[in-house]
Amino acid sequence: MGSAGQSLPPRPPRRRRASFVLTSLIDVIFLLVIFFMVTSQITPFSLIPLGAVASEGTAPPPAEQPPAPPVSVRILAGAVSIGGRRVTMDELGEAFDALKSSGVDALVVSSTAAATVQDLVTVLEAARATAFADVTVINRRTGAS
Repeated sequence: MGSAGQSLPPRPPRRRRASFVLTSLIDVIFLLVIFFMVTSQITPFSLIPLGAVASEGTAPPPAEQPPAPPVSVRILAGAVSIGGRRVTMDELGEAFDALKSSGVDALVVSSTAAATVQDLVTVLEAARATAFADVTVINRRTGAS
Protein backbone atom coordinates (compact mmCIF):
# COMPACT_ATOMS: atom_id res chain seq x y z
CA MET A 1 0.00 0.00 0.00
CA GLY A 2 2.23 2.76 0.99
CA SER A 3 5.92 2.92 1.00
CA ALA A 4 7.76 2.42 4.21
CA GLY A 5 9.63 5.69 3.83
CA GLN A 6 6.53 7.75 3.68
CA SER A 7 6.01 10.01 6.71
CA LEU A 8 2.76 10.85 8.38
CA PRO A 9 1.18 14.20 7.68
CA PRO A 10 1.86 16.79 10.36
CA ARG A 11 -0.73 17.04 13.04
CA PRO A 12 -2.70 20.23 13.17
CA PRO A 13 -1.65 22.43 16.09
CA ARG A 14 -3.82 21.88 19.14
CA ARG A 15 -5.98 24.74 20.13
CA ARG A 16 -5.25 25.83 23.61
CA ARG A 17 -8.41 26.20 25.62
CA ALA A 18 -8.72 29.13 27.97
CA SER A 19 -8.77 27.83 31.51
CA PHE A 20 -10.50 29.45 34.44
CA VAL A 21 -8.34 29.52 37.55
CA LEU A 22 -10.32 29.40 40.79
CA THR A 23 -7.40 30.04 43.09
CA SER A 24 -7.64 33.82 42.98
CA LEU A 25 -11.42 33.71 43.39
CA ILE A 26 -11.11 31.52 46.47
CA ASP A 27 -8.50 33.91 47.90
CA VAL A 28 -10.88 36.84 47.47
CA ILE A 29 -13.72 34.93 49.12
CA PHE A 30 -11.54 34.05 52.11
CA LEU A 31 -10.46 37.68 52.44
CA LEU A 32 -14.11 38.77 52.46
CA VAL A 33 -15.00 36.17 55.07
CA ILE A 34 -12.12 37.31 57.28
CA PHE A 35 -13.11 40.97 56.78
CA PHE A 36 -16.72 40.34 57.82
CA MET A 37 -15.66 38.21 60.79
CA VAL A 38 -13.33 40.92 62.06
CA THR A 39 -15.75 43.82 61.54
CA SER A 40 -18.88 42.15 62.90
CA GLN A 41 -19.80 42.51 66.51
CA ILE A 42 -20.02 39.18 68.27
CA THR A 43 -21.79 39.96 71.51
CA PRO A 44 -24.71 38.16 73.05
CA PHE A 45 -27.93 40.08 72.81
CA SER A 46 -29.68 40.58 76.11
CA LEU A 47 -33.43 40.47 76.21
CA ILE A 48 -35.18 43.41 77.79
CA PRO A 49 -38.51 42.32 79.23
CA LEU A 50 -41.26 44.77 78.43
CA GLY A 51 -44.35 45.04 80.57
CA ALA A 52 -47.91 44.97 79.32
CA VAL A 53 -48.80 47.87 77.08
CA ALA A 54 -51.30 50.15 78.77
CA SER A 55 -54.53 50.36 76.83
CA GLU A 56 -56.10 53.72 76.22
CA GLY A 57 -58.85 54.79 78.57
CA THR A 58 -57.91 52.64 81.55
CA ALA A 59 -56.97 54.41 84.74
CA PRO A 60 -54.58 53.01 87.32
CA PRO A 61 -56.12 51.93 90.62
CA PRO A 62 -56.26 54.67 93.25
CA ALA A 63 -53.28 54.82 95.59
CA GLU A 64 -53.18 55.92 99.21
CA GLN A 65 -50.72 58.73 98.50
CA PRO A 66 -50.21 60.38 95.15
CA PRO A 67 -47.15 58.99 93.41
CA ALA A 68 -44.26 61.24 92.51
CA PRO A 69 -44.46 62.53 88.93
CA PRO A 70 -42.31 60.69 86.38
CA VAL A 71 -38.86 62.07 85.68
CA SER A 72 -37.84 62.84 82.12
CA VAL A 73 -34.75 60.98 80.87
CA ARG A 74 -33.47 62.21 77.52
CA ILE A 75 -30.87 60.02 75.82
CA LEU A 76 -28.03 61.91 74.15
CA ALA A 77 -24.95 60.53 72.37
CA GLY A 78 -23.10 58.68 75.15
CA ALA A 79 -24.87 60.55 77.95
CA VAL A 80 -28.33 61.24 79.35
CA SER A 81 -30.14 64.29 80.61
CA ILE A 82 -32.13 63.51 83.76
CA GLY A 83 -34.49 66.31 84.62
CA GLY A 84 -32.20 68.80 82.87
CA ARG A 85 -28.98 67.54 84.51
CA ARG A 86 -26.41 65.89 82.21
CA VAL A 87 -25.13 62.50 83.40
CA THR A 88 -22.63 60.22 81.67
CA MET A 89 -23.45 56.56 81.06
CA ASP A 90 -20.92 55.54 83.72
CA GLU A 91 -22.76 57.59 86.37
CA LEU A 92 -26.22 56.45 85.28
CA GLY A 93 -26.68 53.75 87.94
CA GLU A 94 -25.82 56.16 90.75
CA ALA A 95 -28.16 58.80 89.36
CA PHE A 96 -31.03 56.28 89.10
CA ASP A 97 -30.34 55.09 92.66
CA ALA A 98 -30.56 58.70 93.88
CA LEU A 99 -33.88 59.16 92.03
CA LYS A 100 -35.26 55.94 93.48
CA SER A 101 -34.26 56.91 97.01
CA SER A 102 -35.96 60.30 96.59
CA GLY A 103 -39.30 58.58 95.89
CA VAL A 104 -39.38 58.62 92.09
CA ASP A 105 -40.84 55.40 90.75
CA ALA A 106 -41.56 56.30 87.10
CA LEU A 107 -39.41 57.40 84.16
CA VAL A 108 -40.26 58.83 80.75
CA VAL A 109 -37.42 57.97 78.36
CA SER A 110 -36.95 59.76 75.02
CA SER A 111 -33.98 59.83 72.68
CA THR A 112 -32.36 62.37 70.42
CA ALA A 113 -31.28 61.73 66.85
CA ALA A 114 -27.66 61.37 68.00
CA ALA A 115 -28.45 58.55 70.44
CA THR A 116 -27.63 54.99 69.44
CA VAL A 117 -29.58 51.83 70.13
CA GLN A 118 -26.86 50.79 72.58
CA ASP A 119 -27.44 54.02 74.54
CA LEU A 120 -31.16 53.18 74.81
CA VAL A 121 -30.39 49.61 75.91
CA THR A 122 -27.93 50.88 78.53
CA VAL A 123 -30.58 53.23 79.98
CA LEU A 124 -33.25 50.50 80.02
CA GLU A 125 -30.92 48.00 81.69
CA ALA A 126 -29.96 50.57 84.34
CA ALA A 127 -33.66 51.33 84.95
CA ARG A 128 -34.37 47.61 85.31
CA ALA A 129 -31.46 47.19 87.74
CA THR A 130 -32.80 50.07 89.84
CA ALA A 131 -36.29 48.47 89.77
CA PHE A 132 -38.39 51.41 88.65
CA ALA A 133 -42.07 50.46 88.62
CA ASP A 134 -42.95 52.32 85.42
CA VAL A 135 -40.65 53.11 82.49
CA THR A 136 -42.23 54.68 79.40
CA VAL A 137 -40.27 54.96 76.16
CA ILE A 138 -41.41 57.71 73.81
CA ASN A 139 -40.78 57.36 70.08
CA ARG A 140 -39.87 60.57 68.32
CA ARG A 141 -41.09 60.85 64.72
CA THR A 142 -38.53 62.30 62.35
CA GLY A 143 -40.71 63.13 59.37
CA ALA A 144 -44.24 63.25 58.06
CA SER A 145 -45.81 59.99 56.97
